[in-house]
Amino acid sequence: MSEERGSGDSLLGGLVRAAVAYGTVAAANAGRRLATALVGYLFVTVLFLASLCFLTLSAHRALADALGEIYASLIVGCIYLFAGLVLALVLQLKRR
Repeated sequence: MSEERGSGDSLLGGLVRAAVAYGTVAAANAGRRLATALVGYLFVTVLFLASLCFLTLSAHRALADALGEIYASLIVGCIYLFAGLVLALVLQLKRR
């Protein structure tokens, strides 16, 4: 009877080891996918910011040619302020 109990314990131990190994592999795969996604999003963010800088510069120069430097800076600054306020409002409404 003690032999049956010993083989049952080793079977349970083997199942536990297999479950731990499976969980480790699953966690490693999930971590790898997360890292790949984060690198992709970081790359997209850098490209987005670079394009935003160039668009801001071109818009400022066009407004400066049409209206003058001071008005161009005010208009571009107000556009960014408005966009920031709208984003803050959207984030606040999303929380509720």
